Amino acid sequence: MREYAERTSGNWIPEPRDNFRPEVHRIIQCDGIEIGCVALIEEPDALMLEKLYILPTYQRGGIGTSLLRRLVERAHASEKPIHLRVLRVNPARQLYERNGVKVNRSSDERHFMS
Repeated sequence: MREYAERTSGNWIPEPRDNFRPEVHRIIQCDGIEIGCVALIEEPDALMLEKLYILPTYQRGGIGTSLLRRLVERAHASEKPIHLRVLRVNPARQLYERNGVKVNRSSDERHFMS
């Protein structure tokens, strides 16, 4: 994410460690190796996908697609939409759109999708 943050705002501010909430974060593993994390917040009327981070060397191998499809299935089962935001410069938007997530609105820096 650092590259996308720097391209967007010109600087990188690491997320404080105390922002990690184990009740919403899950570590993504592949063959026993930690390769990313997903953070999903279940709200009364929607599922908020806060993070779907995968290390670059593991991207473009179907992991993100598999995880996102599971989240879409969960959203359908709970009859709630998924909401997320993605930096405009982040190519992950393509992953989301391939899986049926659409841009609702955009700002100068982000797309807001569901």
